[in-house]
Amino acid sequence: MIDDNLETIKEVVGHLLEKMDFDGQVLVNKDEREELAVNIQTEEAGFLIGQSGVNLDAFQHLIKVIIGKKTGQPIHFIIDINNYRKHRIDLLRELAKDIAKQAMLKRTALVLQPMPSYERRIIHTVLAEYPGINTESVGQEPERRVVVKPTP
Repeated sequence: MIDDNLETIKEVVGHLLEKMDFDGQVLVNKDEREELAVNIQTEEAGFLIGQSGVNLDAFQHLIKVIIGKKTGQPIHFIIDINNYRKHRIDLLRELAKDIAKQAMLKRTALVLQPMPSYERRIIHTVLAEYPGINTESVGQEPERRVVVKPTP
């Protein structure tokens, strides 16, 4: 089922890029967890990514809506541009580890900057493996953030 959708996703992304007058190469593959990843390689990444990835988030939402209508079912995949999200995920993992060490050292709760839900999920997932650390999301969107605190 997933393999059948690879070509559809590639075509839709390529067609939308063309309609938006952007040049780019679209690569669709499955990662180690069998999740679909779409990476667009382009010289015009800044416009497509936008400030803090807002354009990329909107582009991904639009593509998912189009794919859902075309296939008749929602399909989970992530769109990346020039590996922006991959680098961001790596940075978030490092941030999570550093914040956990600081929280343990200072024995106090530390509050991270507001971030989208998928970024908060990365922080929670990484720190779930840390004994002595608890995390929770607080606040309302778009100001929702992660609090990292040592367990009592």
